[in-house]
Amino acid sequence: MTSVWARLGAFLVVLLGTFGTAYSLGEKLPGHSHAGHAHTHGAAMLMPPGYESGGYQLVTDGISGGGGSPRTATFHLSTAGANVTSFDEVHGALLHTVVIRPDLSGFQHVHPVIAADGTWDVTVDEPGAWHVVFEATPTGASMPVVVSANLDDEVPVDTIALPDPADDVTVNGLHVTRAGLTFTATMPDGSPVDGLEPYLGQAAHLVAIRQGDLAYVHLHPMTSPSGTFAFGTTLPQAGTYRVFLQFGYRGDVVTVPFTVVQT
Repeated sequence: MTSVWARLGAFLVVLLGTFGTAYSLGEKLPGHSHAGHAHTHGAAMLMPPGYESGGYQLVTDGISGGGGSPRTATFHLSTAGANVTSFDEVHGALLHTVVIRPDLSGFQHVHPVIAADGTWDVTVDEPGAWHVVFEATPTGASMPVVVSANLDDEVPVDTIALPDPADDVTVNGLHVTRAGLTFTATMPDGSPVDGLEPYLGQAAHLVAIRQGDLAYVHLHPMTSPSGTFAFGTTLPQAGTYRVFLQFGYRGDVVTVPFTVVQT
């Protein structure tokens, strides 16, 4: 209903941090190589909701569509009143974007193209509320900037209950077990997985989003012997999280979801 967005104009609730639910095998491994920039491995800071990070602000340039049809929002980063137009590639991309429902379902990890003027677009195809987290490293910044926004076209959608915690998940023929923040992938019969591949310059990635406030953390393994990905011991703060493990397998990206309660 385009009229909803006409009424709301460029209304956007901006928060920081996010994460979500989802699973599936099917996203193709991007053809990027690791750029060699430093990034925290293991324990990292949990990013709370907000639209500002380290002196950088997320700006919404416009929203089109909505009301049950796909909607596209355009964003850019600003610092000291100027648009940011130069970014460093980190882990295979200039901009990492997580799209997820506030109930932590519908997880997507995508990489929008940043235009010469520093703007980028995000399109969501399904109605209802979505939370979008952006992680990028402006040239000269000492660490990645993590900011986020909520998009809501006011179309009611059913809430999906968070799955119960489980330390044993099977996705597309691969069996993945969790012990703390160490994950091990095997074939269903327990034999080693043949065909594991790096994803975005790392053996694996772990995105965690906390239920309720949508605080966000993105980790890379401290160690990664074949089939095992170790991200440290615990998540930074207590809470219930939806955790997404992602790694390459025979040309595809495998996303394995877990519900984790951190005390």
